[in-house]
Amino acid sequence: MFTKITEDNGFGRDPKWSTRRSLRVAIFAIVMGTVSVTPDAAYAQAKFQASIKDMKGSRQHITVPLYRSLTIETTIETTRADVVSKQVADVQVISPTQLLISGENFGDTSVILVGADHNHYVLDIHVELDLEDLLRNARAIDPLGAVQARSVRGNILLTGTVSSTDRARRIVELASLYLPKPIPERAQTEIQNHLEVAGEQQVLLRCTIAEVSRSAARELGINGFLAGENAKDAFLINQLGGINPINIGAAASSAVTGNVPFLTGDDGIPVSRSTTMSLGFPRAQAQFFLKAMADNSLLSVLAEPNLVAISGETAQFLAGGEFPILVPQSLGTVSVDFREFGVRLNFTPVVRGQQRIRLRVAPEVSELDFTTAIQFEGFVVPGLTSRSTETTVELTSGQTIAIAGLLNEQVRGLASKTPAMGEIPVLGALFRSVNYQRSLTELVVLVTPEIVAPIEANQKIALPTDGLVGPDDFELYALGLFEGDDTNGGCKGADCPKKGTTAQLPSEPQNASLHGPWGLATTSDYR
Repeated sequence: MFTKITEDNGFGRDPKWSTRRSLRVAIFAIVMGTVSVTPDAAYAQAKFQASIKDMKGSRQHITVPLYRSLTIETTIETTRADVVSKQVADVQVISPTQLLISGENFGDTSVILVGADHNHYVLDIHVELDLEDLLRNARAIDPLGAVQARSVRGNILLTGTVSSTDRARRIVELASLYLPKPIPERAQTEIQNHLEVAGEQQVLLRCTIAEVSRSAARELGINGFLAGENAKDAFLINQLGGINPINIGAAASSAVTGNVPFLTGDDGIPVSRSTTMSLGFPRAQAQFFLKAMADNSLLSVLAEPNLVAISGETAQFLAGGEFPILVPQSLGTVSVDFREFGVRLNFTPVVRGQQRIRLRVAPEVSELDFTTAIQFEGFVVPGLTSRSTETTVELTSGQTIAIAGLLNEQVRGLASKTPAMGEIPVLGALFRSVNYQRSLTELVVLVTPEIVAPIEANQKIALPTDGLVGPDDFELYALGLFEGDDTNGGCKGADCPKKGTTAQLPSEPQNASLHGPWGLATTSDYR
């Protein structure tokens, strides 16, 4: 398209059609993007193109601490400096080669510099927290650790290793002091804890519950009567303690007209089960019933549960069972509930520095006790005898500590006697009933935590069933053995256990500190 000149437009006055002027106008319009040229134009339309200038060589990345300023020196002289986001950073020109940049808020922005050579240079500004002081204090808390701290958009990211969980907690608490207060606008800051505890974090707990309970009881009681033909007008009965029921007299259907008969055998007085001995004198028509006992009992309990747990986690162990109990409900119905009994162990370990372990432990040993059982609608519900404790201790790996101990001694004596007559020496025993009981209980609970690691794939694990084989016919029927020859594990010689027996204890039971005498207790043990 050509344009006719009618006025002065900066290209001069020419009443003719000016090809040169029209071409200049078209090129200017195409460059400015204000007009388009039709296909009928003398020259084809030139398309608008924009390309990104590679400014890698003229870009610099700078991290500016929040609420602090940095002085930047440039190698070129600048005539102008503009910041994209003044909310993130502020820039001031100190001299042609020096800039002062201040961090105002978390984030990223750019500073555009115009050099004296009319080229543009870019400074990428990254505003974050300054954590050098945090790292210095973290190394003071845990000199053995390797803690690293970075600021990511106002959040503190903790990485690296520490020597214990306790020191990791203290470092996190320290990092919280470096969060900005008040928090800048549009920022959400928090601590990202990615610290790892160096070393093994699995704890094996060896718990030993040992109890020895001994009791002795001595009892003597005498019942008897004196009556019959030799005592026509009187009779004498001793009924202290009710050892044996005694009834003196004739049958209710007949009147007493002569001597009271003295009956023996099936027609006489039956002997009760509580009577340990009966002594009779038919000619004297007298009979005595005695209850004389000396009871001795020994109870030994040894439980050694072992359990492994990771630091900070709770582990539970139960070797026992459940027994049913009846629970009355409304409308006369009865439901069944179950209670656990046996050997129980709950513990929570926390591995600290220098191989120290903080341990929350709760061992328990319980067993059914039918001496305290109750009956309900024909069902027998036993009681429970329980030994339990719960505490928190701290000790080094491999150390042993007694977390609980009990020494309980009980003495009980009961004497029933007839006044005056029961005070007579020797003969007064006929009119007395005495009961003397004494019990002694020793209980100790030991714990030994150890930091352990899993075994390797090529290591062999020793199992309790290793070497256990069944007996052949000769060993079972002729020798009465329940284990075969391989129970010794291939051991030969005089020092090996005999065939069919288990390994011997390292010392005799009475020499061990946690064991009392084996077998029946005697009264001499309590003097």
